[in-house]
Amino acid sequence: MRKIIYFILLFSFFTISCSSDDEGGVLAVECTANSLPRGNRLMGMDLLDETPSSDFSNNFALAQEVGIDFIGVHLQWTTLEPQPMTYEDPSGALALFNDFIEANDLKFSLTLRPIDLTGKTVPEDLETTRFNNPELISRFKAVIDFVFAKIDYKRLTSLQVGNEIDGYDYSNEHPDFWSDYGAFLWEINSYANTNYPGLKVGFTATHKGLTHGPLSDAGVFTALASVVDVLGVTYYPIDADYEVESPEAPATDLAALVSAYKDTPIYLQEVGYPSASANASSEEIQAQFVCQFFQAWDTYSAEIPLVSWVRLHDASLDGAKQLAGPYGLTENGFIEFLRTLGLRTHDGQDKAAFTMLKEQTQNRGW
Repeated sequence: MRKIIYFILLFSFFTISCSSDDEGGVLAVECTANSLPRGNRLMGMDLLDETPSSDFSNNFALAQEVGIDFIGVHLQWTTLEPQPMTYEDPSGALALFNDFIEANDLKFSLTLRPIDLTGKTVPEDLETTRFNNPELISRFKAVIDFVFAKIDYKRLTSLQVGNEIDGYDYSNEHPDFWSDYGAFLWEINSYANTNYPGLKVGFTATHKGLTHGPLSDAGVFTALASVVDVLGVTYYPIDADYEVESPEAPATDLAALVSAYKDTPIYLQEVGYPSASANASSEEIQAQFVCQFFQAWDTYSAEIPLVSWVRLHDASLDGAKQLAGPYGLTENGFIEFLRTLGLRTHDGQDKAAFTMLKEQTQNRGW
């Protein structure tokens, strides 16, 4: 993608002011700054979490208000291959989803997960097989073929192979696990380039894992990024105690990403910021984060052409506890982090962050 140097220079000296007023119980947060036209950027949102007040159809209507270009979908390998070499489209979901995307002229971002932060989800007969093994590679290619027999791959923003892989516990794997995974990614990308021309292949890791810690310091992710087309990133600026970092964090965080991965386009597959007091946050602070995020994204629009927001609605308390289950975490701070990532409340009210998102997208021409 061509770099929009002129606009970056033009708007590099803006001032940002975020202030708030409580008008009749509805929190309003002001964000005054110059904005860069959207250009070729794509913006998506997670819409699959329904609530009693909003089904998928209503979720989509709300997302249209902010001008989304795509929807994100995650699938585990074992969901598609529940038994060795037996493939399944549960309830015909892939075909139905493909029809919806085509009917509404959208794209979608697809993540297939052989590994992620919560563990390994390969078929049981491959559980101890190394990722550079030809049999495992061949089986994953077969899964890709099965998926693309159901959906039009040309509507994908990318195929992400693995999610938040920096959090995967590889202590029981072969010592060369990351080298094996790199070989696996290279084979899958080569296969996609040959059989599905134009499809972008990547992997997804957390922002902190990509810019801090022993794996990034050892160059593991730089090496992995060199064998794929795009680098997927999840971005949740919280600390080890699940308290939010400053809403101004995107300016330095996105700069660090772009600096570390100069040669690979960065796709922010998930962006979220909680609003719970348990996370040292509020609805006002969450809205300020949305304001500041767009200013940072404007600065790095050429290097970061895609962003997806998580999620449209807050979860219920019970729902948040269920979401926390696979992580094995029960701390209140983590539960509240998961519960309040939404841009709207669980009962269907706009939060200040949703109002802010609409303002920022409209200002840029979405």
